[in-house]
Amino acid sequence: MSVSFAPHLTNNFKIIPDLTRQWHTNFYLKRYVCLSTALIITVNGIFIQSSDGTDIFASAVGNPGKLPIVFAHGISLSALVFDDLFEDERLLRRFYMISYDLRGHGRSGKPNTTEAYVSNLFADDFAAVIKHFNVKSPLYVGWSYGGTVVTDIFSFLPPQTISGNVAIAAIPSVNLAARTPLANTIIPLFGVDNDVAVDINTRNTFVEACFNNASNIAIQTRWTWLGSSVLQLPPISVLVRQRTQDPAKLFEAGARGIPYLSISGTADKIVLNDNITEEIRPHFTNLEVYKIEGGSHALFIDNKDEFIQVLIPYATKVLKRA
Repeated sequence: MSVSFAPHLTNNFKIIPDLTRQWHTNFYLKRYVCLSTALIITVNGIFIQSSDGTDIFASAVGNPGKLPIVFAHGISLSALVFDDLFEDERLLRRFYMISYDLRGHGRSGKPNTTEAYVSNLFADDFAAVIKHFNVKSPLYVGWSYGGTVVTDIFSFLPPQTISGNVAIAAIPSVNLAARTPLANTIIPLFGVDNDVAVDINTRNTFVEACFNNASNIAIQTRWTWLGSSVLQLPPISVLVRQRTQDPAKLFEAGARGIPYLSISGTADKIVLNDNITEEIRPHFTNLEVYKIEGGSHALFIDNKDEFIQVLIPYATKVLKRA
């Protein structure tokens, strides 16, 4: 049994180090065996160069001929948070799924200047990723801080760059952040650069707060998330948090009817989702809201089945209209 790679995915990229490459290959080959032999699985752990030269790490899984979805992760973490979703056969049968590490995060470049975190560069990163994987008008799925990139996209890229937006417990713009008291205590401590214990404990507290009950989450998952967070040094955390955006173009797109689905959990310990929904509601004529009772901040982990049951019909509807 072999894996077929689309030709456009094998040119002009740097392969990640051998051990990481082997891990990714084995990881997704296992998924391939679970699926129909008619399904083409395309896998790459690659670095794509953005407009300013920053390397953006991206991966893709699924059949490139299927409907495309791009996933973006939360603050200080990486696209590894979506590993469980990217294994799910219900999604693999229907969608071509792409994920990437935002600049300043995970395996992507982490430039140490304010200028490297301006809004247009986040848009350029996204444009470089979808260009490399040769997808048009994908559905954008942003979790938590990853939701802010939708503002960058509409501010600096053509209106049809994405076909719709799914916000998973997400803030659609840094200007609209609405965090719980716990998050307001934790997040600023990401910038502490003179006390390693405070830094590690803060990041661990944040990771655990993403779940309903962290003790029920596999230790490998928690350590993977914590490891991703630790890769982001405190000065970079500050630059990422303090970047600026203008949501005007996003709101214009909302008024034109861009599809927008907000999925959140009622037990979220990080984001005040109801506050965000009420703030954006006047700006979006095609807004749908779905609440998962008892859902956590990482509801795609704690409430995976319900999340997938909501995502599949919505994504299919939006992408087939595009």
